[in-house]
Amino acid sequence: EAGPTDQPADANATDPVAAAQDQLGVAAELYNVGIGQLEAGDASGQSTIDAANKQFADICATLGYSDVAQCLADMGITLPPVPEVKPAAETTPPISELPGAQEAVTPQAVEVLPETVAPEEAAPVLDSAKDFATQVVDGQAPAEQPAVAEEPTAPPPTDDKAAQADIAPVEVQSLAKLEGEKIAVDALPVMEVPQNVTIINNVTNVTNITNNTTNVTNNNTVNNNNGGGGQGGGGKGGGGKGGGKPGNNFTNSGFIFQIGVNLIISNPAQDFDRIRDSDEDEVFYQRLPGGRVKETIERPNGVQIVTIRDKWGNVLKRSRIMPDGREYILAYQDEDDFEQDDDYFGNWRDPGDDLPPLRLTIPIRDYILDADDADEEEVELFFREPPVEQVRKIYTIEEVKRSARIRDSVRRVEVGGLTFDSGAATIARSQVGALSKVANGMLAILEDNPGETFLIEGHTDAVGGDQANLILSDQRASTVARILTDFYDVPPENLVTQGYGERYLKVKTEKAEKLNRRVSIKRITSLITVADRN
Repeated sequence: EAGPTDQPADANATDPVAAAQDQLGVAAELYNVGIGQLEAGDASGQSTIDAANKQFADICATLGYSDVAQCLADMGITLPPVPEVKPAAETTPPISELPGAQEAVTPQAVEVLPETVAPEEAAPVLDSAKDFATQVVDGQAPAEQPAVAEEPTAPPPTDDKAAQADIAPVEVQSLAKLEGEKIAVDALPVMEVPQNVTIINNVTNVTNITNNTTNVTNNNTVNNNNGGGGQGGGGKGGGGKGGGKPGNNFTNSGFIFQIGVNLIISNPAQDFDRIRDSDEDEVFYQRLPGGRVKETIERPNGVQIVTIRDKWGNVLKRSRIMPDGREYILAYQDEDDFEQDDDYFGNWRDPGDDLPPLRLTIPIRDYILDADDADEEEVELFFREPPVEQVRKIYTIEEVKRSARIRDSVRRVEVGGLTFDSGAATIARSQVGALSKVANGMLAILEDNPGETFLIEGHTDAVGGDQANLILSDQRASTVARILTDFYDVPPENLVTQGYGERYLKVKTEKAEKLNRRVSIKRITSLITVADRN
């Protein structure tokens, strides 16, 4: 199957009017998704329609129109009237109303599940506790953890800055000023695959996000490059239209490797493909000491996304630099606090092993939010909540992805209402609206701090093989990220993705289980960069 760089460039990339027509077409599809939501009794359809209307206004403005209705008429786009909201069908009570939702978050606490699920099938609520249970079952001695202090559990920090109060001040270096040896794309070193760990499989990336019956795929990326107010003109990446600018050989593959009993997928190419628009963006590279590479993606509006990667493609630092020189720091690892050797993967140690088991004073209902049962404001406020404990250090994105204990320190928003095509990472167009509340919550937060980062986790049930589920979950997480960018204008550089397969089941069953097929989203900003730097 041909990859994105094997396809011819889209002629619309050089025709602004034709490109705008494509963009308006995607916005019209989003509008129709909102109409479908309202007709089905889902009041959040209005948020989806509002997002589409904003895109109409932005795109028409680039064409010189102040009257959106006239713009759409001239472009041959007719929109259906907005229907009245039908009464919503009876649904399962939200997590906050289910038995067990008031229980405090501890390693012994279990997932809050509908009463139709047997109590003994409820898995631990903390992913670190799920990992602990798996290690015991598989006969591998779990890592020793520090003894729990005999003192009252501290309440959660009040904000991100308070959560980092114990971290020594870090002198942040501007990535714009970091210079290295300029190198051509074809002179980049091939991304290294670790030699001292068990490599299970190599990974081939796909970019389709919706199924073929709707003829809407990732190749219809909207490139407004307006970034939405306070987001600072982030613009869109999403891999573009599969176009003509060459890729690189530094982030061109992924692989699955094994640490202990767990399989882990590493896929830096997926990150790069989402952020870069291959038709419109320019990419420049510089060689840095220690096998590191500085990657600069420059968009037509002058915005630069600068990433420092190690020789395995992992992100160490990332900033968005505006045309006026403002720099928003998305990830910042102090290299004095981060050591890598040639056996980095083989010697990898979970930084969460240095932390005691997580015990909180807050109930599960304040730790997990089901986006399907919340309104837009509730999702936004939940995303704004700080970590539930003090942050001990600034971690790399990869450390956060691989450490359940570190991820447990931030709250999670679950999106269980997405229905993916069977055995695939694509979804029907009608499913796009299920992300409207999440998208608008993110955008509201990005208005205040364009340097936020959200981790999108993909999870499957236990039907099928471990490797297949791991790859599928990773692709589904990427699909969600692409939809948030392509349909809702969430800048791609503010999103990172990771698939976990069947590793973190909510319901302990090998059978097909809808509750296990889900996407979780966490705001990890305070784990990967210094608070109040933007």
